[in-house]
Amino acid sequence: MKTVKQSRRHESAKRTNQPAGKAPAKAAPKTSVKATLKAAPKAAPSPARAEGSIQAIREVFGYLRRYNNQVFVIKIEDALMGLPLFSLLVRDIVLLHQTGIRIVLVPGAKTSIDTMLERYKVKSKAVGGVRLTTAEAMPLVKLGASNISNALLSLLSENEAHGVVGNWVRARAMGVLKGVDYQRTGRVEKINDDLMRGMMDDGLIPIVSNIGWNSVGQDYNLNSSELAVAVAQALRATKLFFVGSQPGIPVVKECPFAESGEIRSGYFSNLDRREGEALLKDFPKALAPAAREQVALALRALEGGVERVHVVSGARDGILLQEVFSSAGQGTMFYQDGYDHIHPAQSADIPEILRIMQPYVDAGVLVQRGPADIARDLEHYTVYKIDDVLHGCGALKPLTDKKGPGAAELLALVVDPAYADRGTGGKIVNYLLQKARKAGLRKVFLLTTQTSDFFLRLGFKEVSVSQLPPARKRSWNPARNSKVLMKTV
Repeated sequence: MKTVKQSRRHESAKRTNQPAGKAPAKAAPKTSVKATLKAAPKAAPSPARAEGSIQAIREVFGYLRRYNNQVFVIKIEDALMGLPLFSLLVRDIVLLHQTGIRIVLVPGAKTSIDTMLERYKVKSKAVGGVRLTTAEAMPLVKLGASNISNALLSLLSENEAHGVVGNWVRARAMGVLKGVDYQRTGRVEKINDDLMRGMMDDGLIPIVSNIGWNSVGQDYNLNSSELAVAVAQALRATKLFFVGSQPGIPVVKECPFAESGEIRSGYFSNLDRREGEALLKDFPKALAPAAREQVALALRALEGGVERVHVVSGARDGILLQEVFSSAGQGTMFYQDGYDHIHPAQSADIPEILRIMQPYVDAGVLVQRGPADIARDLEHYTVYKIDDVLHGCGALKPLTDKKGPGAAELLALVVDPAYADRGTGGKIVNYLLQKARKAGLRKVFLLTTQTSDFFLRLGFKEVSVSQLPPARKRSWNPARNSKVLMKTV
C-alpha cells in the first residue's frame, strides 16, 4: 500500500512555543476580525458558492484562534524585492503579525551580494553550491546583506510595523573541506532565541540577516536557508516558509505518491517526511540541485521539531494569507505523518458529517441519514480533519455471520469536493482497510450506485449480492439496485 499522505492543508498547532519556566509571552498587536475582512469584495453568489464562502469564513476564525501567539519563520529570497507585488507580500506579513502571529524574517541576500561584488569587481566562486567568501569579499557581503535588511525595515515601517536587526547568531568557520578552504564562509553554531523572544514580546519583528559572529567577533557569511531552519528549530516554530520564485517542489511523475492533481499542476502539493526521504533516496537525479536542497532542509526542520514547512512562490499575490488562512494552499507543504488528520469521529462531528454528506444525498449517491443514524453508528466512523475542519469521513461497520464478525462494510465515504482530486478519499479508504486488517476481518464489502470505478481502482472487485453475509443480504434494497464490491484484506 502506498504511503498515505495528507491532502491539504493546515494542522493543529499543539505545541506551545513558550520555554519551560517562563511566563506566557505577550501576543503581537492585533487587529479586529472586522478590519481584516471588511475589504473582501461583495457579490451575489449562488447558493453553492455562498455555502463555500461561509465555510471559508469559519475556517478563518479557526485559524485566528489556532495561530495566535505561534511563531512563523519566513525566509524570503531577495530576488523577489524587484517584483511589483513585493510590497504587498510585506503588507501581508504585517497582517499576520497584527493578528497575533509572532513573525521572524530571514532575508536571503544572494542577489544583492552578487550585485555588490560585480559593482566593485571582486571575484567570487562557489564550490559544491557554497559561496567561497574571501576576506576581500566580506565587507561587500555585509553591505549586500545590510541593504536587504534596511529595505525590509522601510517596508515594515510603511505598514506601521516595527522590525529590528540584531546579532542573534553565533557562527563558526566552515573550515577546510576536501582540501578547499572556505575562509569567511561559516555555519550556524547557536541562535540567541531568548533575545529574539524578548523582541517579539515587545511587538517587534526580528530580522535575521545572513551574517554571524564567533566568540571573538569574527564575522562569517551564512547560508540564509540553513539559517532559517536553525532559527525555526531554536524558536520551536509552528511554521517555516521558504518564499522564493518557484511555486513549490516540482513533481516527479514516477513517484508512487504523486497524486493526479499534482501531476497536472507540475508541483507536489504536500509531502510527508517518509515521502520526502524517498524522493531524495529513490529519485536522486529527478530534481534540480536547488529543489533537492529545499527538500533536505525541510526534512531537517521537521526532524528538529518544526511542525510544517511550506515552499511557496512570492510572486503570487496573497500566497501567505492563503497558506495560513485557507485549507487549499498553492505551494508544497512538508509535514510529519500522513495519518495525522484521520481520527475516530466524536459526537461534536455529527453536524459537519451531515453537512458534507448532503450534496451526495442530493445527487443520489448516498442514502439519507439523520443525526440519530450517525450517532447510533458513531463508533464506526472515521473523519479527516484539517485544523478542526472536517473535510471527509467514512465508516467501517463489522458484519456478523454464523462464524462471527469475519467481514465488514465500508459505508458513508464522502469527501469535500475541493479535495476530490487530491487523494483524500483513497487515504480514508486505505486507513479503514488497515483498521479492518488489524481487527482480523477477512473481507470488506461496500454497496454503491455511482462510484464503482473509484473503488475498482483501489483494488475492490464486483461480486454478486449472494456473497454478502446473510443479514446484510436481507437488507439489500432491490429498488436501489446497488452494486456490491468486495476486497480481501
